[in-house]
Amino acid sequence: MSKRVLQSVLYVDDDPDICEVVRTTLHLIGGLTVHTAGSGEQAIDIAHERRPDVILMDVMMPGLDGPSTFERMRSSPSLASIPVIFMTAKVLPSEVASLLSSGAIGVICKPFDPLALCDDLFALYGNAGTCEIARAPDGQPDVTAQVGALANSFLQRARGDVSRLREMLEQVRRGKQPEFKEIERLAHSIHGAGAMFGFPEVSVSAGAIERLAEAAASSAYASDPGLLQRLLDCTAQLAQRLEISGQTTPSGAGMFQV
Repeated sequence: MSKRVLQSVLYVDDDPDICEVVRTTLHLIGGLTVHTAGSGEQAIDIAHERRPDVILMDVMMPGLDGPSTFERMRSSPSLASIPVIFMTAKVLPSEVASLLSSGAIGVICKPFDPLALCDDLFALYGNAGTCEIARAPDGQPDVTAQVGALANSFLQRARGDVSRLREMLEQVRRGKQPEFKEIERLAHSIHGAGAMFGFPEVSVSAGAIERLAEAAASSAYASDPGLLQRLLDCTAQLAQRLEISGQTTPSGAGMFQV
């Protein structure tokens, strides 16, 4: 197999905070050109235009999810040969095996350590048959500073998302048609980014809301009158933990230390 140098990456994720962390890390440490896409549909368009060396893609996205996006790419002659690596918080062996059997060259678990992401990516790409990898001089200090700033931006965005959660849950209390899928999406975003940025308690609270919203969306809401109150309670707890986290720096108990 002929040698190629890993130079460009397309990262696909609907979470803007994680997109920026991946872009910063892979560029400053790996010396890579990084394109980002916020949806599966956008990823297909960018892949056609940019022809990246590898695609790094989240599994859970609204609309066209990661596996469905991958399937469409495999059906396109111009994209079928581009290797794909999935990123997912669902790491049961059966789920990982399913992703690999679909043709992906690897799976990276979320939450991930930004400082180790380049090594993980290069290792998987190398295992796919690439022998040469271009790396930039050590960019770890710059990554640390930029990810620290992004952590503060995350807290601000998460507070706004919690306000939206409260508004939607209050509308459900008043009898409006519930939007549990949107609640689940917002909570999923806070859950993943909170763990990565080193806010474990924020992540745990958001994860609880995500699971409750997923259950509610599957029709459990109609038969469980206490589900709405539990969602309200968990949202209040999440808001409190965000305020506490905003008064301190990330603890380092998550995947990244600043």
